[in-house]
Amino acid sequence: MEQLIGGWGEAAPKTVPELQGNDCRSLKKDQAREMLELVTRNLDTSLPKKKSARIAPGNGKSPALGLDSAHSSGDLQLGSAILQMIRELRARVTRAWGCAQRGLTEKDIDELVRFNEAIDGLIANLVPGFSAHSEQDTRLIETMLKTSIDPAAISDANGEPRFIEMGIADLVNAPIRNVFGETPLELVMDLARELLDAITTTVATGEAQHREFHHGVPFNFDCQFVPVFNHCNEVEAVIKTSRKITERKQTDFQAWQNASFDTLTGLPNRRLFRDRLEQTFLEAQRESSSFALLLIDFDRFKQAKNQLGQEASARLLEQVAERIKTKVRAIDTFARLEGEEFMLILKKTGSDGARKVAEGLLISFEHAFEIDSQQIQLSANMGLTLFPDDGENIDEMIHNAHRAKDATKRLEGQQFQFYESWMA
Repeated sequence: MEQLIGGWGEAAPKTVPELQGNDCRSLKKDQAREMLELVTRNLDTSLPKKKSARIAPGNGKSPALGLDSAHSSGDLQLGSAILQMIRELRARVTRAWGCAQRGLTEKDIDELVRFNEAIDGLIANLVPGFSAHSEQDTRLIETMLKTSIDPAAISDANGEPRFIEMGIADLVNAPIRNVFGETPLELVMDLARELLDAITTTVATGEAQHREFHHGVPFNFDCQFVPVFNHCNEVEAVIKTSRKITERKQTDFQAWQNASFDTLTGLPNRRLFRDRLEQTFLEAQRESSSFALLLIDFDRFKQAKNQLGQEASARLLEQVAERIKTKVRAIDTFARLEGEEFMLILKKTGSDGARKVAEGLLISFEHAFEIDSQQIQLSANMGLTLFPDDGENIDEMIHNAHRAKDATKRLEGQQFQFYESWMA
């Protein structure tokens, strides 16, 4: 036995290149020993020659060779490797027999025939078992993936598809036969780089990855990337399952929309306004820059509401909001706090810039609003406060903007007023 499998660890990688690594060399040596022991037991039965070819060593079951689920798992590649190992063993035994006998007698020839018949029986039962097991596993996995409500795919370590569920092919708008052998980049997918990054990270770390992707309109997917290890504990493939979460995303967005925006005007509400004000405050502190708060309230709005009624006064508020929007930059925040009270965050703005905005708004409010053929004239009162001059925190600045706005009510007509220390 030792003579026959001596040097097997060095010869095996050349004989069976499909399996690599130190663990695999040990595996192949152990399997070679078990194969020879199986053949030996078969020969020791001393059955007639005609029956020996029909013997099924190990009953054709791979566990008889120590091929447990960790190594067999229906792998066609392993089955092919086992076949090559058996062929190498046949050659080694034949060479060793010839060298030992130095000339074969009729009995030796009969024994060699029986040996080869036993080897043939081993091949006939073992290798097809691998193939059948592999084909069955493939059918089961494909059926499972095809019946799943979640699109799935299996890629090799380079990102090329090896199995694709029909839903995935539909997403890339290509016949399924055209998808194989193409990486996401070659398929010109809008999320190709993110997919490849997830696959590459899974292969490099050997750990499952969780990512969310947005694909086209309006598809959102929650994806899991799970590594598949070969017999040498190397990642040979990545299974990706995708759960469609479009409806959940839409629900989450709607909930955020309802919590953050005024339902009448579509403007940020008090909650979102405060959040953006905090961000602006921190940014101004970090960059040593300035910003202004502009509070807008309207006199005579209650009279207009009584005159117009609930529905028409709501349309009046919408027109007011639209008119203010025309004076607001994209970087600024314009919010409706409550009733007819609005507030603006004017980013990176000093007193001169804030004054220009206030003056422009006063001019725009000189023109009446038309609601149901009625001309409605509103009078705006505006209070301005500046950072860092007028407050050390956002609550103080909001309070000072109200003080400045209240000071304008002592004056006639539309006015704006900057906060001054005496207003405290």
